[in-house]
Amino acid sequence: MIRPSGVSRKDRRKNPRKSGELVVVSGASSGIGAATAGALASMGYHVLAGVRTDSEAEAVRAEGIEPVTLDITVPEHVQALARRIADDPERRALRVLVNNAGMEINAPVEVLPLALWREQFEVNLFGHITVIQQLLPFLRRSRGRIVNISSVGGVAALPVFGAYAGTKFALEAASDSLRREVSAHGVQVVVVQPGGVRTEMAARSGGLSLQLAAAMSTEHQHLYGRLINATVASNAAFLERALPAAKAGAKIARVATRRRPRARYTLGTDAAFIIPLNRFLPARLTDTILTMSHRSRKPRSASTPAPESAGTPS
Repeated sequence: MIRPSGVSRKDRRKNPRKSGELVVVSGASSGIGAATAGALASMGYHVLAGVRTDSEAEAVRAEGIEPVTLDITVPEHVQALARRIADDPERRALRVLVNNAGMEINAPVEVLPLALWREQFEVNLFGHITVIQQLLPFLRRSRGRIVNISSVGGVAALPVFGAYAGTKFALEAASDSLRREVSAHGVQVVVVQPGGVRTEMAARSGGLSLQLAAAMSTEHQHLYGRLINATVASNAAFLERALPAAKAGAKIARVATRRRPRARYTLGTDAAFIIPLNRFLPARLTDTILTMSHRSRKPRSASTPAPESAGTPS
């Protein structure tokens, strides 16, 4: 069971139990999503926590957290969630939607199969748009808030991150348009840009990259093998000191409930450094800085399994 953590007593005093308000968090089975659901429940909200399996549902079920089956790429799941909110037995309003569900598979643009490009866009972009379209009427009624979990990769695209970063760039753009479209309706749209966070998705990503690298042609091995191995090694080393998911979730919960939020927030020192760097420095200088650490890492064989801590910002 998930026990709310990362929220201070001061925050709990400021946010007594909101018995009349619902919150939806997608991708709530682990990592940032589970931590965000726990933090919001501890503030007093009733959280509809999106999970995909019965075992995940039992793992997250707790006071104030109601698991709901939600694969955001399945329209029937999203429609069922909308019916759950419309038919709420206590007639509670939907206050916040946190779009957190995501996936990440990294490989060079030339190498990553188009099917995996499309799958990442289905999950990281189109799935969120589907949820927004279904739930926006409820949020308009409550003058609620949408929190889209983007990434530092939505502003600065590192080598090998092309597909994942592409989904996040697109989510950033859609969020800007949406914010300008619905502000007059009383609905707020906020983007959160995490850098490196220690999550299961981040831990799996490096291993997936190495598996794809091992299946590359001889030519692609020669062209990209060293880059992929160095990128995975660099990210694995970084994640050892990255932001814990509990701290990320607590901050997202505060952003989700802040009276007058900004349009964007960063999570982690790397995001706070890389985003301004990418914005203000010439592109070629930024290229040099962002690839420097990859060149300094000792590469690992593409067929060698990645350690559990290997991963990427999410």
